[in-house]
Amino acid sequence: MRLPSSSSSSAAPAAAHGGAGHGGRVVSAFTMRAVARMSRARWFIFLRRVYQYQNGPRSDLGSNPFNSPGWLALELGAIVAQMVLTTAVVATSPAERPAWPLRLWVAAYNVGNVLSLPLLYWRHRHSSAGRGDALSGDLEMHGASDDTLIRGGAGGSSYLMNKARAFLELFFAMWFVMGNVWVFDARLASFHRAPRLHALCIGLLAWNAVVYSLPFLLFLLLCCFVPMVGYALGYNMNSASVRKGASDEQLAALPRWRFKELDVARDREHDDQECCICLAQYREKEEVRQLPCTHMFHLKCVDRWLRIISSCPLCKQELN
Repeated sequence: MRLPSSSSSSAAPAAAHGGAGHGGRVVSAFTMRAVARMSRARWFIFLRRVYQYQNGPRSDLGSNPFNSPGWLALELGAIVAQMVLTTAVVATSPAERPAWPLRLWVAAYNVGNVLSLPLLYWRHRHSSAGRGDALSGDLEMHGASDDTLIRGGAGGSSYLMNKARAFLELFFAMWFVMGNVWVFDARLASFHRAPRLHALCIGLLAWNAVVYSLPFLLFLLLCCFVPMVGYALGYNMNSASVRKGASDEQLAALPRWRFKELDVARDREHDDQECCICLAQYREKEEVRQLPCTHMFHLKCVDRWLRIISSCPLCKQELN
């Protein structure tokens, strides 16, 4: 058997390396595109607004994201679904005899859901009125003054409704703790005596646990996971989510070519010999991109910049 020549043996690893490099670039481009679309998605922008509303100064936040029509509809759907589910389970399990008064716990939980409906309607009216967001938000964050209570009207109504919501949230928190004590008391082996009621209570407790842990989950997502992904990809998802970045269609419409030394020699006065983003000299056959203002940059450098802010790094001219 004749052994392969040295040239053919070295060409195979080179081809494999080239294929692997091309595959890596394809995966990297696909990942960058997916992350860019996610950072401009409505749900990601909404989560950022929620996190900023909960942790930032009220004067810098604008409208309350929890009073948006989509969020209010989601809350209404969750409340109605819980009421229907609890009523159906309690009605179909009259023979169950739990050790703890789980029916009382479910009934009080349903009363809290019923009392949440007027608050939901009030929030909807204030958000549709256009001025309820700022007023109710300021009262919620800073409290209402005595002057507001004396004037009455919208300010007094907002103050009373915010107090009612605070008391209702306190009730749900205390009832959540009580439900954990009753449901997960393993000493009495009550689960086998009332499996449906226990399953219902466990589901409601799990739902409330997710709701209470939402601020912590948002912290992990926006302060830990997102910065790590952005650092690994070289892409600022937090800044891009403000809808200032350029879209893939805008980037594709910009001219691009391979750099040539002769082009720079013909036009020295435009200072196009180095990329002002990475401060590196252009090299022969490097991919460059030109913006509408005629400024030129490395393709990778300016694409990352434009995905964050859709303006020229030098003259600040917008792409549009």
